[in-house]
Amino acid sequence: MCTTIHIMCTGMHMFGNRVPSRFVSGHAQESSAEKRPSRPRNASATREALLKAARPLFARNGYEATTVNQVAQAAGFSPNLVTRYFGGKEGLFLAAMEARLNLESTLPGDVGDLGRRLADRIAGRWEQQGDGDPLLALMRSASSRPAALGAYLEQESTEPLTRAFIGWGYTEQQAADTANAIQSFVLGTVVTRRMLHSGAVAAASGPQLRAWMAEVLQRLIDGGAKSGSAGLPTS
Repeated sequence: MCTTIHIMCTGMHMFGNRVPSRFVSGHAQESSAEKRPSRPRNASATREALLKAARPLFARNGYEATTVNQVAQAAGFSPNLVTRYFGGKEGLFLAAMEARLNLESTLPGDVGDLGRRLADRIAGRWEQQGDGDPLLALMRSASSRPAALGAYLEQESTEPLTRAFIGWGYTEQQAADTANAIQSFVLGTVVTRRMLHSGAVAAASGPQLRAWMAEVLQRLIDGGAKSGSAGLPTS
């Protein structure tokens, strides 16, 4: 008995009259590190989650009105991760806009049916992307980031269309004019249907929109092959 008391008193003296927490109730407690093992973050998954959260916010609100905190909250991460992976809001915006339209996959085939193929491709993309469509974000951000929209349209629309029309026998001027006419029509449709939500274009059903777009696009395509010298400047 005395020996036991002596040992306990000696132990308490060694620890400043305080029994270490790991000896409480006679059971060893796990350290905080053991309780909460660190989990390595999947950088690729985190980056993609931030991009997925950013696209609809940029598309709905534009560049200026979208904040890093909004994106981080929507993704469920700290705002610091936006800086870590993208360097800030501008880097995030540019990365979120890197989405290919891939018109090249639509162009091969008969030029006489190109209007329908383009309408199916463009309208189908709108239905699939919804509020996450980079084109919407670029258009709503055009006042503060016009170069981003211009570069996107040039790379994804004007250049591939112009090359394709030249391959179909259009002159360089005719090809450029037709590509620009198609681009202007599509952008106008985006504004009316997807941004203003007004008029017959906005009220049309999906099949009605595709049929109308196919007809108008084919008229532009057919007319481009017959255009004269009064064309737009070519770059």
